[in-house]
Amino acid sequence: MSYFIPERRKRKSPLPMLILGSLCMFALYYAYTANQKTVPVLPENAVRPHLLNWLEDNPDAWPAQDPIFNPVAVRRIYRRTDYRLLWFDNYSLSDTANDLLKQLTASSSGNPSSMVDYRYHLGYFDRTLRDTPQRLQMAAVLDVLLTDAFISYAQDTQLDKLKPESPRKHRPLRQRNMTPVNLTEGGFQMASARVTPRANDTGRQYFRGYNRGSQSVDRSRYYTQRQSRPSTYGSSHSARYSTRSYPQSYPQSYPRSMPRFRSLQDGSDGLAPAHGEGMWVEENTPYGSDAQALREQLAFYRNIASSGRWRPLPAGPAMTLGAKHQNVALLRNMLSLYGDYYSYGSEPNSNKFDQRLHDAVVRFQIRHGLRPDGIVGKATRERLNISPSARAHIIEANIRRREKLPSKLGERFIQVNVPEYRLHYVESDRVKLSMNVVVGKKIHETPEINTRVSRVVFNPTWTVPRSILVSEILPKARANPGGMENMGYRVVNGSGDYLPLTPQNLRTAASGGFLMRQKGGEQNILGRIKFEIPNSDDIYLHDTRAKSLFSLTDRDYSHGCVRLEKPRQLAEALLRSEPGDWSRYRIEQLTTGDETTEVKMSQNVKVYVTYWTAWVDGEGRMHFRPDIYGRDGLAANQFD
Repeated sequence: MSYFIPERRKRKSPLPMLILGSLCMFALYYAYTANQKTVPVLPENAVRPHLLNWLEDNPDAWPAQDPIFNPVAVRRIYRRTDYRLLWFDNYSLSDTANDLLKQLTASSSGNPSSMVDYRYHLGYFDRTLRDTPQRLQMAAVLDVLLTDAFISYAQDTQLDKLKPESPRKHRPLRQRNMTPVNLTEGGFQMASARVTPRANDTGRQYFRGYNRGSQSVDRSRYYTQRQSRPSTYGSSHSARYSTRSYPQSYPQSYPRSMPRFRSLQDGSDGLAPAHGEGMWVEENTPYGSDAQALREQLAFYRNIASSGRWRPLPAGPAMTLGAKHQNVALLRNMLSLYGDYYSYGSEPNSNKFDQRLHDAVVRFQIRHGLRPDGIVGKATRERLNISPSARAHIIEANIRRREKLPSKLGERFIQVNVPEYRLHYVESDRVKLSMNVVVGKKIHETPEINTRVSRVVFNPTWTVPRSILVSEILPKARANPGGMENMGYRVVNGSGDYLPLTPQNLRTAASGGFLMRQKGGEQNILGRIKFEIPNSDDIYLHDTRAKSLFSLTDRDYSHGCVRLEKPRQLAEALLRSEPGDWSRYRIEQLTTGDETTEVKMSQNVKVYVTYWTAWVDGEGRMHFRPDIYGRDGLAANQFD
């Protein structure tokens, strides 16, 4: 007999389900939080086409309203970093960029010149950085302008240009140490020193997101960014002059600070003025530069070309002192042909870059207007690889240019050689004064001129040319009339009266009824001194406030006029033969305040504005320079 005994139903435990559910919830939460922390990743070479187009292929396509003030230096930096973003971490500004922005803002606070803000692109950054850039083109524009502002700041710091004024008295800005670009183990680095704001300073403003109530900006540490090679700019130079105040017993018109001149009043030491020109110490080097010397060099380069001994330097790594490479022997042979290397025995076959070869490279670089660092990099290799035949063609073109001038240029004359970016003042075939100059950019070429110095004008006014008025000055005057008036700009009616920059007056100036003029003084775009040289192109030599440009290798930035590195020294050299007291002390007096003084020259000092891409100096050395305006008819000499 069997009995059916039903199996007791077991109750399932909920524990496994709870565990599974917990795991699912944890997985979902982890995925959610991970997604929240994920940021868009900027592709490595995403902005490269934009940077290549703006910096190399088509600079006119630059999309931002703010110009690039240091295009040559910016281009070199991005070339060395393969056109990658320097100031971004993915789509966000890096810590280095944020510190740079704070540093720029702190440096411009209290500075009376609105041009500082303009050169540092502070207005553009303030408008643009309210939201995180999400477009590649915007990120690329910001990166380029940050690099440009960084270079401008490094130059201003190096030259001690930034000098905020205290509400009570004038105090020079404390020297800042800022190294633009370093090559270290960490890569691209920037260092800046502590900047302490002045007491009761209410004008300091930072960008959105910064602490406006901060009383100090401490950035005495290094910040690491992408790898880069060294920039062409170095750290700040040490102060050259003392900083004590000038005695109050001197005339009020005398500047607050002066260089150390023994000829000033009682011979006591002074301070370096803002222009930083220093004392004129006469040079005494032979001038040279005659056509016969060029003909002899033409025969020399033709002989090298016909001998078949010249060979171009193959592609390879940069070479400097101590390097060992097969190209070193070729380099030594080439420099021996040109006369820069002095051969002794069997050295031309050596593959070691020794001291004598280093010295020869430096001599070659000096003759070609390169930075004399002894490193055979891209620029030096390009100059080396211009064939002797091409050099002969260049010399022929310059012989024709030299023959257009008188065989004897005069007892006293000034030569401005545009491709050389130099001015030479010559007396009795001896160079007495040389200086760097800034010449016209390619779209505003400085013409060749044969004229004289007619007047020296202290604290000159500037009547804005029509082309610059319409394209540059009027838009700024409409946007910020108060700021432009503070810089001395006024509308001038037919009677010569100064009128304010009201909308109606600006409309009349735009239509051609009124002129626009900038008063003389510290803010004037012509600086403190202008040298009038009669010519049909309205070109003149003048001072400038943009002193940082003179430290660049390529200095074609003007609208055609020639900007001078040492205008006070040139005025002293020209006026010392004129009647009256034209000591340096007198010149410094006339370049203070805003009163305009004109001095008519009684002595005939000729001025030659030349375009020589090849010449022989007074010591018999052959010099070459890039054909910046493309007038030689030889593409190989256009180093872009």
